[in-house]
Amino acid sequence: MKISSLLKAAGLITLLASGASASAAEASLSNHKILIAYFSFPLPQDVDATTSASRLEVHGKTYGSVEYVADIIAKNTGADLFKIETVQQYPIDEYDHLTDFAHEEAENDARPALKNTIDNFDDYDTVFVGYPIWWYKMPMALYTFFDTYDFSGKTIIPFSTHGGSRWSGTTREIERLEPNAKFLDGYSIYRSLTPYDPEDIKNWLKDINIVK
Repeated sequence: MKISSLLKAAGLITLLASGASASAAEASLSNHKILIAYFSFPLPQDVDATTSASRLEVHGKTYGSVEYVADIIAKNTGADLFKIETVQQYPIDEYDHLTDFAHEEAENDARPALKNTIDNFDDYDTVFVGYPIWWYKMPMALYTFFDTYDFSGKTIIPFSTHGGSRWSGTTREIERLEPNAKFLDGYSIYRSLTPYDPEDIKNWLKDINIVK
């Protein structure tokens, strides 16, 4: 059996069914300008990959797990890439330091300031938004991101990597934050398995009719 089928059977890869708005959006995606906005960074090499699995080494290059998925999407769609970064640097010297910091941000409903902006955001019709699942929700930087830009009339396609919690309600949260946007089927994968089957990511892109 193909590895992607095994992962789906185990619930480690999940797709998000996004409703009736998908078919109308799919029909015209070929004429749209596409952006991939993602939040991701690899933890240091000495961090235990069993517990964090946020550092991937693929063909000699180091990725964060979400960054790797973003790279595969970009190569197969021709979309522009934008890395969501915060002014405040996250403590990535140890996994526990990062999780404690992320938990404090979530508890305080923080809106960390973003380091860079997308000057031509209005030019994009379709935006992939990628993020890891932290404490059963999106990193708080994603809340700042959605607060910053107007997604009205745009198509949002979420993707995430997780440690077993799957979407953890984050897609519903995005729909709440962006009620005037359209949505296409999202993609979520167990983070330590991310590099093993890039073909599954490509098949997802074919399923939603968004490949170059």
